Amino acid sequence: MTPRLTFVLVSYGRRDLVVTCLKTLAEHTPAPYDVIVVDSASPDGTGEWLEQNLSDATVLRMEKNLGFGAGCNLGVQHARTELVCFLNADVEVRDGWLDPLLSFLDDHSEVGAVAPVMLNSDGSVQESGSLIGGDGWCRAWEDASFPREVDYASAACLIVRRKAFHQAGGFSPEYEIAYFEDVDLQLALRQRGWQTWVIPQSTVEHARHGSSSSERATELMRLNHGVFQRRWADELAKRPAVTSLDEWPHRALWLRDRNAPYRVLLIDDRVPQADRGRGDPRTAAVVDSWIEAHPNARVTFFAVSAERLEEYAPRWQAKGVEVVHGVTDLEAWSRSRAGLYDVIVAFRPHNYANYGVPIARSQPQAIRVYDSEALFHRRPEQHFEHSVDSAERRHHAIEAARLREEEQSAFRWADVAVCVSEEEAEWARRVAPETPAHVACYPIVTPDEVPGVEGREGIVFFGGFDNTPRTPNEFAVLELANEVLPGLRERHPGLTLRVVGADPSPNVLALHGGLNEVVGRVPDPRPWLSAARLHVVPMRFGAGVKIKFVDSMSAGLPFVTTPVGAEGLHLGAYARHLVGESPAEMVELCDRMLRDDALWSDVQQEMLRICREHFSADGFRRSMAKVLLDCGIA
Repeated sequence: MTPRLTFVLVSYGRRDLVVTCLKTLAEHTPAPYDVIVVDSASPDGTGEWLEQNLSDATVLRMEKNLGFGAGCNLGVQHARTELVCFLNADVEVRDGWLDPLLSFLDDHSEVGAVAPVMLNSDGSVQESGSLIGGDGWCRAWEDASFPREVDYASAACLIVRRKAFHQAGGFSPEYEIAYFEDVDLQLALRQRGWQTWVIPQSTVEHARHGSSSSERATELMRLNHGVFQRRWADELAKRPAVTSLDEWPHRALWLRDRNAPYRVLLIDDRVPQADRGRGDPRTAAVVDSWIEAHPNARVTFFAVSAERLEEYAPRWQAKGVEVVHGVTDLEAWSRSRAGLYDVIVAFRPHNYANYGVPIARSQPQAIRVYDSEALFHRRPEQHFEHSVDSAERRHHAIEAARLREEEQSAFRWADVAVCVSEEEAEWARRVAPETPAHVACYPIVTPDEVPGVEGREGIVFFGGFDNTPRTPNEFAVLELANEVLPGLRERHPGLTLRVVGADPSPNVLALHGGLNEVVGRVPDPRPWLSAARLHVVPMRFGAGVKIKFVDSMSAGLPFVTTPVGAEGLHLGAYARHLVGESPAEMVELCDRMLRDDALWSDVQQEMLRICREHFSADGFRRSMAKVLLDCGIA
């Protein structure tokens, strides 16, 4: 296989480091590669030894010590591969270090250079890219939780597209021996439209064995610092000084994110867990919309709870999302990011009140978005309607009034509002007529072909339970098991029920046995929905569009539910076949759907049509594009 990568090392003495570096490179880099070692007139015979003993590498010897930049330029002149990797001899690579870097370059043609995270020997982060201050000094960044575009990353280990390196003019010859050449190079790359990224999925260990005395190193650093300031005076004038960051820490984050076209803060209960329900599949789709609007955007997700963070955060961090959690001093955290965000999005009324409002005080420049997910005050209203106990009714009435006032306040606070159905958007427009309200429900990909009625059997209940009693889904499945199924099984003996959904509560688990199977969480519900004859959910409590029914429609599975469950689903005239108020009505509707194959097939085709018209991925993107446009983001 032809190599696509050449490693360029510049040596000045310390042949033991060069040998160790090349040994670990061979051990942990299975892909083919070339090696060019440029010896910068080592005074201890390192050049002669390398020339005689490195049979698998090209050794180039300079007559005098011209330094790192000139050595690298010479090495690149002899390279013939698409990519070059500048590698210091005091760097030791690790298993799996290369593939994430190459994959990122393959997926992002606008990226000219990528770097791993540099670790100290104890495993702590030495550098995850660096900031460049207006005073010309730089500071290493130590948060390595997500990939991001950086001002520059150390050329101790840096992969560069060879054509980008040549376009930037290589390392400038104006610098003495070492220091600032790599900073200069990456600003030159950016000036020509190339980006530099750090990819945390790749790590190497950097021992920092310098070849100059500390006194000489300081002299060289100060000398080259002056050259750097002169060459990039206009660029540096746009930045705060690095020396001010200790006194003004919010400036560090501004420097970190200054290359982002926009910076958005999303606030919700937890990191989205798209396979567990509770509105999270939609939240995940919204977050993806903010990410996809621009690959360089800085998206920060503020998770109020650390629930299942270790399980779900890596997926978002790999997409470049900064995940924030465990904030105990909200005021201090807000101050540390003062003026950073262009947009703040608060999901759900309690997060608007508890986090959106106080955080927004430190972000007066930010557009405020309230994403309601549902009208929460309707849930206690529904409990009020179904309760017969006077004390419970009073409790639900008070809670409904409190939430209604909180949601009215949220829509009025917002510059832009997002709802999941036109009915809920109309309510928002009435209570906050000055706030534009958009409808962005949920995207789903509907296949061209889905299984027909043949081979399907039994009924399914699909929905998450949060391992908690008295959730809307627990109420619904218990009503199904206790009030709908007995009558239905009189007409259809042997009818099976499968309960599919994450974290079943004890009451739900107790249903397991006989013709009832509690399946629990599944990685993908589609196989279960595609195998069932009917989806039955007697939903009494809840607001907004219930995503479980969109999933059902996309799988070509007809459902029977209540008016609460059918909200926002655009059922039209077909509601008479699918929506019932009482358990007795639901038995009749289910019986008809289980017996009448022609009706079942007609309903399936209508559901697929509704899904493609109202819940398509393209439609959701268009809706979210309007939201972003109202936030000033094209």
